[in-house]
Amino acid sequence: MSNSKQPDVDLFNLETQQCPYDAYKALRDEAPVYQCPETGMYIITRYEDVRRVLTDHDNFTNRTTLYGKQPVLSDRQQMVNDLFEKEGWLPAPTLAARDDPDHKAMRSVFNEAFRPGKIKAMDSEVEALAYRLIDDFIEDGHCEWVQQFAIPLPLFIIGQQMGADPADLWRIKGWTEAFFERISMMQSPDEELDTVRREIEAQHYFQPIFEQLRRKPEDSLLSILVNTVIEEWGRPMNDNELHAEMMADTFVGGAETTTNAIASGVKLLIENKNIWDQLKSDPDRYLKTFIEEVLRLESPVQSLMRAAAKDVEIGGTLIPKGSLINVRYAAANRDERRFDKATEIDLERKNAGGHMAFGSGKHHCLGAPLARRELLWSFTALLDRVDDLWFAEGKNEFRYHPHYLLRALKELHIEFRPAQSCRD
Repeated sequence: MSNSKQPDVDLFNLETQQCPYDAYKALRDEAPVYQCPETGMYIITRYEDVRRVLTDHDNFTNRTTLYGKQPVLSDRQQMVNDLFEKEGWLPAPTLAARDDPDHKAMRSVFNEAFRPGKIKAMDSEVEALAYRLIDDFIEDGHCEWVQQFAIPLPLFIIGQQMGADPADLWRIKGWTEAFFERISMMQSPDEELDTVRREIEAQHYFQPIFEQLRRKPEDSLLSILVNTVIEEWGRPMNDNELHAEMMADTFVGGAETTTNAIASGVKLLIENKNIWDQLKSDPDRYLKTFIEEVLRLESPVQSLMRAAAKDVEIGGTLIPKGSLINVRYAAANRDERRFDKATEIDLERKNAGGHMAFGSGKHHCLGAPLARRELLWSFTALLDRVDDLWFAEGKNEFRYHPHYLLRALKELHIEFRPAQSCRD
């Protein structure tokens, strides 16, 4: 049994990616389990169906890898693997690509690295950095928000915890952009090999840091990842596992996605000036809900992949064992069946935290508490330092990077009126 009506939707289309929400609604309403004609994978868009895929570990597995728009080709994958092995380290499966018991064993290390006390200890650093970044341009009355604030705040915080030299952080940003581009599912084979070479540069930067931390452990997130013995494995993570985590779960997971939420939040505030006024009136009451609404409406991770571990039926559609499944968090987060007035910001929303921007179940994002603190201090500093803000006329195209899985605004030029305390 399957859905007879199929909407005309192509999520690989560059223009659709700029604003995919009408496409998501069409899929939710007409084909909530939609088989993509180009790849054969199944796209899941309704909230309850997405939650089922994320929490039903008997029927759905994380052990899947895609290498681009076309179905996986062994020769393309082999070229990528050969280049990593020849010039660097072949990345092992990341935490997100593992099932239990392997996932549970490896996650224990991250639980230690991201324990609540560790995040709390970083809070004052996040606060100070948020204010320092804004104060660097507050007197100008304008900025390019992505480059001058949204990128450096989470990048500098995770960079410090990963043992990177502060002078190297913009180089590291370039390397993480390579990984970001490689997982976009939008690259040609030649483009993918180019991004692999850039990732290998990062590997050679971090390898000496790993080795130094093995000789002399310290109290950083990276040192915990490098040195903690995984009880079930009888060893710490090896180089191939560490290099995979540096790109996927630390710098991209720990910085890139937060950058995108910070950028989207300011865009939403300018587009919804009533929300700006509401936040200014009582930030203690409304700010945390605003953050959840940003994450819900503009999910930085639009989707990730799973596979069917067995023949399984969702909504009357049979998904054969081994099929790839694209789980669309961002579509689920705007599902009218779950959220009233799902396309609007509601600072009184009772279930605002019920979104799935950080996933759900065993694979819920470990970095969520840190991301929320970074978002809180970003918008706290903005509300404190700025009385009003608007888009810089004629400077914005509001374009997003081509990407099948993530949503990243390229740039955001804004102008603002500094708060009176900043003008005195």
